[in-house]
Amino acid sequence: MSDDTSAIDTTPSGSSSSLFNTFLSLCWKANIFFSSVAVLAIGLLYLKQDSLLYFPTIQGLPQRPSQNPKRYRSPSEYNVPYETHLIPCKDGVILHSWLLYHPSTNSAASSVPTIVFFHGNAGNIGLRLPNAHQMHQYLNANVWLIDYRGYGDSDGVPTENGLRLDAEAVWSYILNKKLEHVDPRKVFVFGRSLGGAVAFHLVKYAEKKHYDFDAKKVGGGVIQPPLPAGIIVENTFTSISDMVDHLLPLVAPLKSIVLRINWDSISIVPKLTTPTLFLAGAKDTLVPHEHMLRLHRERSKGNINSLVRLHIVKDGTHNETWLQGGKEYWVAIQSFLKEALSAYNASGSNSYASNNVSLSNNSMNRPIQRKFAASTATLPEMKDSSLSISTSTCPEGSNTEVVMGGEDAAGMISSVGNFMGMAREALKSGSTKNIGAAPASGGGQTYKKRE
Repeated sequence: MSDDTSAIDTTPSGSSSSLFNTFLSLCWKANIFFSSVAVLAIGLLYLKQDSLLYFPTIQGLPQRPSQNPKRYRSPSEYNVPYETHLIPCKDGVILHSWLLYHPSTNSAASSVPTIVFFHGNAGNIGLRLPNAHQMHQYLNANVWLIDYRGYGDSDGVPTENGLRLDAEAVWSYILNKKLEHVDPRKVFVFGRSLGGAVAFHLVKYAEKKHYDFDAKKVGGGVIQPPLPAGIIVENTFTSISDMVDHLLPLVAPLKSIVLRINWDSISIVPKLTTPTLFLAGAKDTLVPHEHMLRLHRERSKGNINSLVRLHIVKDGTHNETWLQGGKEYWVAIQSFLKEALSAYNASGSNSYASNNVSLSNNSMNRPIQRKFAASTATLPEMKDSSLSISTSTCPEGSNTEVVMGGEDAAGMISSVGNFMGMAREALKSGSTKNIGAAPASGGGQTYKKRE
């Protein structure tokens, strides 16, 4: 009887070889699994990155201003006269906006500047009303709050290209609609966080239209479009690419593959000629403070003959710099407005002929709804000389919001302009402050009327 066990390899080396092959097989399967997960994650990041930057709605807060808590629903709650303007974009999207304007005994509405306000990446324009009201009071300016596409009562879905179209549409609307309360020669563009990138694009667009103007091509009677009087940016970033380096260093090597959003402001600022003010919070933990300093450096050396100013709020954080800056914050803006308007007038750039901009009180067929507050007696008169801030209207200290008896939406939302950190900040907003304590002083529903 033969013994067949000699055909079986029972040596230690045979057993080790089998275990090694099993190990290699497991490693290969694990590699396939993790590679698949990585590819899926990169694919999702590529496809969904817009949703990581734009937050029309965030936890606990509505999309539409009319659904906001009291004091965040309408300018009428602050006894401010305003108009609701619906701004058409090239692609058919309609933007919702509020123009808060100053009443005046002087029929020349051009006596005050207009500040176009581009907000951060989260929430609607109603949440910026306390800030806008302070601008309106302390700077004696019209304030124009713009909701991006997909935000508030605006149409569409937010994307980088879409927001660029929004900025261009706002400027075209200002030039073409002949608004009785807005002098195109005295328009300042303000942008906070993401809004800074939008503001830079608007100014780039406006400068191109101005400098590329050729009277011979367009024919007689057409006036060269004006430049914006100035741009003011607060706690904005150099580029989304730089924000990825800061927030996601592990993803940074894949930027060329994954990143679709640019907002490359650092490449724009050196080429600008429009007077520029940088408002920087030194304790901004979302967008690194160095981003603002770098933007200022690049802007300063880009055009040495233009007006460039930097104001740093020592204890300023990302969303609250305007609250923490005290009187000095508002004085810095006020001084810049005066300097910029003086430089604008001296340069002769205000060539936008008065007959091209109607400042009459005649009603016009345009998509607005006008709301007059019950009382405006507490507002300052609309005069150039009234561009001043006294200690009686702007108290010392950081908590200037006490003047209005309410808290700003900065405590509720994040207007961060980075790439990924806003998701973390948006979740934090679930624990909101007592934002409904201040009673509304008036109201009324607004409506949309398309052209």
